Amino acid sequence: MHSAKFEIDIISALSSQLEAAFDKLIPGPLTPEILDTLEAGQGIYQLYQTNLLVYVGKADNLPKRLREHHLKLRGRCDINVGDMSFKCLYVHENWTTLAPETAMIRHYKTKGTGECEWNGNGFGPHDPGRNRELTNKAPDGFDMRYPIKKDWPCAWVVPGTWNALDLLVALKNSEKLPYLIRYETEKLSSDKYADYRKGHPDHRVATVAVPDANMPVVELVRLITQALPGWQSTAFPSHMILYKESRGYRHGTIIHREP
Repeated sequence: MHSAKFEIDIISALSSQLEAAFDKLIPGPLTPEILDTLEAGQGIYQLYQTNLLVYVGKADNLPKRLREHHLKLRGRCDINVGDMSFKCLYVHENWTTLAPETAMIRHYKTKGTGECEWNGNGFGPHDPGRNRELTNKAPDGFDMRYPIKKDWPCAWVVPGTWNALDLLVALKNSEKLPYLIRYETEKLSSDKYADYRKGHPDHRVATVAVPDANMPVVELVRLITQALPGWQSTAFPSHMILYKESRGYRHGTIIHREP
């Protein structure tokens, strides 16, 4: 043979160099004080739980994403956020678009040492979706092991009389509530629903009396549901929902059902 085609595996080469660069770093505590020292920028990061690598991710803004993870972990049961640490590398967008973290995750998982356990296991920021609830599909491993703290105190919700929609929108503050609340909104067409800030017509006319400050989110959701005849609120290991329905869920616990 006098000729052959040559192709360089850029992603594998990049992943190997990233792994070597990560190996030179020392994990830093996943705390607001440390995260505030980071510069905004895109790159790749690693999360460690008691020195075991549990997650590899990519972010357009590294400190922002790590703060989101910190908040999420604080809102979970059976996990100590003080055991968490991180490493991160700022990487130019020309390289991050190649998704080298995918090859890194595959490499770590094949080692068989339990690394990257949270990757592909429900730790990501995505909404599990209405279809998953309706089909009673089991929650992912992360959510089953570390369910949400339903009694998370809502310090940003002041006592007083609230419009139900305003209160729902306030609860969905992703910078303060460490998990998702999803609620039914007005149906605009056969496959289109109103934005969550527009809510449902029932939300716009209902009022809710919030008696105390720092109320647990589950109690606020219960108060909202009590103001909405025909509605039901349900808690899952990963999130809460509020829909105009009356039904049971295999993996959900009813918070309140208003006749």
